[in-house]
Amino acid sequence: MIFLKKPIIFLALVLMAFPRTGVAQYLFQVEPLFNYLSDLKRYEISGNYNLPFATFNGVTRAVGPNNNFLGDSTGHRAQSGTGFGGSIGLSMPFKATGHISCWAVSLALMGNIYTWTDLNETLNGSTYTKVTPTLSAGTTQIALPIGIEYKVGNDAILTKRLAFGTSLGAGLMPQFNMTTLSSVSGESAHYAFGCTPFVKAEGSFFIGFDLKVRITYSIGDIMLTDINHAIATPMTDGAFRITSNGNLMLSLVIMPFSGGWRETSWWNTYDTYNEHDRLN
Repeated sequence: MIFLKKPIIFLALVLMAFPRTGVAQYLFQVEPLFNYLSDLKRYEISGNYNLPFATFNGVTRAVGPNNNFLGDSTGHRAQSGTGFGGSIGLSMPFKATGHISCWAVSLALMGNIYTWTDLNETLNGSTYTKVTPTLSAGTTQIALPIGIEYKVGNDAILTKRLAFGTSLGAGLMPQFNMTTLSSVSGESAHYAFGCTPFVKAEGSFFIGFDLKVRITYSIGDIMLTDINHAIATPMTDGAFRITSNGNLMLSLVIMPFSGGWRETSWWNTYDTYNEHDRLN
């Protein structure tokens, strides 16, 4: 047979019968997970603007015309707040999915301060109205959000060549909350532990350093206060509870060490992990 007389033809036929793995898509190289804990180039810091929401349950003063006191009513109403905070964290890739994408574990240490105002609104007919003096509360939160995220782009593989990146993720947020009533003497702080699920989405922009815009939404009930008595009149007439239901958080994130990312500058379209592979 001809391929036995000419071995090179036989070898060519054998090679053609198997997949050409040499032209498969190059995967981002993932290191052992905990190696990333000491990699400063993956760390980030953020400033957070919080829009928490809660439920007020308890005694409410009912009033009529000219704010005449009619009696006490019990019920519940939505309670909103505002807050600020910050965090420090990083993402640690554990599974490459392509040339510039991966799955990663996200980890952060976060601190936020919320303010709840007008806790002692009165009920006038079917409408809640503000009163003076107002009863407010402040919540200090320390949280440790841990999640899984899918990342594509510059901050996924720490490259300066790509101007943009994005991440989508979800996880759990263990947290400690300390809530104190404002302008009320002799009232102890209330402590609450909880763990709520969250989802997040972010966009990443390399402008000499990496800048991100992130939206995080957490949901789940955590009781922040459980007051079993009246606060000095005209604050409240009886027991009430404030239960946190969730939080919408907008964050501006900076990766302060991204200027030292090891890949070459943004104008170089070649992949420095594999010089023979070119970005699409």
